[in-house]
Amino acid sequence: RISLGTTAIQNPSFTWWVVNRLAFLVGTTNLSIFAIYFLQARLGYERETAAEPAAMLMMFVGIFILLSALPSGWLADRFGLKRIVALSGIIASLGVLIALLTTSLTVIYIGGCIIGIATGFFFTSNWALGTVLAPEKEAGRYLGLSNLAGAGAGAVGAYIGGPIADFVTIHIPSMVGAGYVLLFSLYGLLFLLSTIALLGIRHSQNNQVSLQV
Repeated sequence: RISLGTTAIQNPSFTWWVVNRLAFLVGTTNLSIFAIYFLQARLGYERETAAEPAAMLMMFVGIFILLSALPSGWLADRFGLKRIVALSGIIASLGVLIALLTTSLTVIYIGGCIIGIATGFFFTSNWALGTVLAPEKEAGRYLGLSNLAGAGAGAVGAYIGGPIADFVTIHIPSMVGAGYVLLFSLYGLLFLLSTIALLGIRHSQNNQVSLQV
């Protein structure tokens, strides 16, 4: 609102796009930041012993981001941008759920691969959706605001999430690592919230692109 003034009211769909992007990126960015602590909490690794499995997990996530990003553009054209963005949030939350419900490193890797697939879908389809919603003559001004979501994701997730994890861990010592399990659960919920935010995107300024869910 500060940047766009009253025009922000005239294009609420773009605002909800920023909300969708922020919610998803808070999850995917900070899952990687806290992965090593989650593995320590969930699987009992101590200090540096968690570094190797955490690095492997991030490697699997990165590989599947690349693999899913390649066909995501075709899928978005075939099924609609909003559908693929919505699917991304649902798939990512499923990957987090799998990681939360197991004490097997292999299964956690599988959950990470699923999150990677969702992230690859999201990066392509969400950005394409933003270019559709931004007014053509002010595309630079509008899309520059996407940095609120990109840069803000790390700050929101880490600076708020970290203290939450520490608070829970300190005050519930009987549940080892409960804070980071809770934190991953919150990030999973944010993936779902990113999908719900799409309900605020009502129309397209480019009728050639399908935004229907």
